[in-house]
Formats: sequence, structure tokens, C-alpha cells
Amino acid sequence: MRTDYRERVSQGRRLRRVIRRVDPWTVLRFSLLFYGCMLVVGMVAGLLLWAAASVTGVIDNVERFIRELFALESFAFNGTLLLESTLIGGLVLVLLGSGANVLMAVLYNLTADVVGGIEVTVLEEEPTRSPVL
Repeated sequence: MRTDYRERVSQGRRLRRVIRRVDPWTVLRFSLLFYGCMLVVGMVAGLLLWAAASVTGVIDNVERFIRELFALESFAFNGTLLLESTLIGGLVLVLLGSGANVLMAVLYNLTADVVGGIEVTVLEEEPTRSPVL
């Protein structure tokens, strides 16, 4: 006896839940972790791209092009300074983004006190056994 997916869904109970409060401390922790991971991913990707561009000579070509374009005697990218600046800028963005998320959570809590929160409909299903083949 084979049951269709739609039949299983129709057997579940629909429940209405209201999200009345979002904990700012949880939002802060989650935001710091998420944006911190994004910073690490961005830094690793930047380092890999810089290494690939350095090995293939792209950086030297860009430096030479800028020297010729602006008639400069010398021009060179300082990789260490670029890395430090990117890291500091990324940390500032992590803090600003996390602060903005916490501010939005606090504003949501204040608004939810007035209007009652966000109503979400969820489907509660009975666990079904998958057919053994």
C-alpha cells in the first residue's frame, strides 16, 4: 500500500504560532558568529586570489599599468597593509552588522508589543515509517 506525499501532509495538524519576542542576546551571538564566519571566508578567498594573481603576474601588470597611466616613477601594492586594512574593515563591518541586527530585534520586540507579533502557520505531522524495500 503506497501513500502519496499529499496524503501524508493532509493528515497533519495545522497549528498557528505567534512570534512575540526575539531575544536580543541570541541575535547578537548568532550575528557575531555568522558575520565572523563570513569574514573568515572572505579573507581566505582574498588571500587565495592574491596568491594566484601574484603567481601569474597579474599584480605586476596592474602595478605597471597604473605607473604608466598616471606617469608615476614608482607604484607598488603593499600586500601586508592591504591585508591588515581588509581585516580591520571586516571587523568593523562585523560589529556594525551585529549591532544593526540587535537593534532590529529590539525594534521588533517593541513593535510586537503593540501589534501582537508575527503569526506563523506550521504543520505538525505524525512520524510515518518509510516503506521497507
